Amino acid sequence: MDISPHEDVLSTVLAAYNLRARIDTNPRLCGEWQLSTSGSGNASFHLVGEGGCYLHMEAMAPVWMEAGDLLLLPHDDWHLMSSRDTVPDRDNHLTLVEGEDPPDIPVTQLLCGHFEFDSGRRNPILAALPDHIIIRRRESGDRLSHLADLMNIELAERSSGYRPVLDRLADTLFVMAVRHHICSQREHSEGSLIAALADDRIRRALDALHAQPEAAWTLEGLASEAAMSRSSFAERFHALVGQTPIDYLTQWRMVLAERLLRDGRESVAGVMDAVGYTSEAAFRKAFKRVHGFGPGRIRQLLRRLGAGQA
Repeated sequence: MDISPHEDVLSTVLAAYNLRARIDTNPRLCGEWQLSTSGSGNASFHLVGEGGCYLHMEAMAPVWMEAGDLLLLPHDDWHLMSSRDTVPDRDNHLTLVEGEDPPDIPVTQLLCGHFEFDSGRRNPILAALPDHIIIRRRESGDRLSHLADLMNIELAERSSGYRPVLDRLADTLFVMAVRHHICSQREHSEGSLIAALADDRIRRALDALHAQPEAAWTLEGLASEAAMSRSSFAERFHALVGQTPIDYLTQWRMVLAERLLRDGRESVAGVMDAVGYTSEAAFRKAFKRVHGFGPGRIRQLLRRLGAGQA
């Protein structure tokens, strides 16, 4: 599967929103049990390391998952992992295995975690994903299955420092899972960044825009990158992304500006220049329109935090 065309935009978007993964729990279960991690407000995942279980979600039949299968829950929808294909209630019941595995009783090992972003839920990648994604080991390709194997090895051996290693591997797991979803789905809901990434021509324009967000882009220039006419490009871009090309450019520049301001090493003038603005008034207006507050608010927050640490 050729996945390289999607890497540039996906990488820059996830970097700007500062992806961080955390392992929450890794239960080893037997007998009758059920487990839910919904309610945190974060995107979450479950990797089946051993055995198998049923996934229960609203308005769908139970789904069997087995060793090596990955479940991604981008919107924290209610879900239940269970040893049974029917669920009597939504209470959380666990039968944890301690010591040696019990003879003749199936054991299931799960690795459960979540993903955090600096922007919270204001994330175009998360917003474009469905309520759940199941990636079967048999269809995930070598890289994703090898990554799952490595995570399970770290979990089984529990060598010194295994928890931060698992967290970093989980970062990669999210990126590879999203990339797999983009490449494996024939159709994506229009009005989303992922739909645009699946379109070769619009993706080329996004690649160029993300590579040089400070450039003096025009509709004509972006259409040229896509090898399309101005009108066709504008219509196709809006249909796929849900925004005009210039509105998307402005929003992306303001996402980068917020990140640079939070970093604290650049002046407002330096941030303006980095995202392609020469007018401070225009920059402040655009920043407030996208974020709901001006760039000065971030600097005030940083000063208060600095004073509190002094």
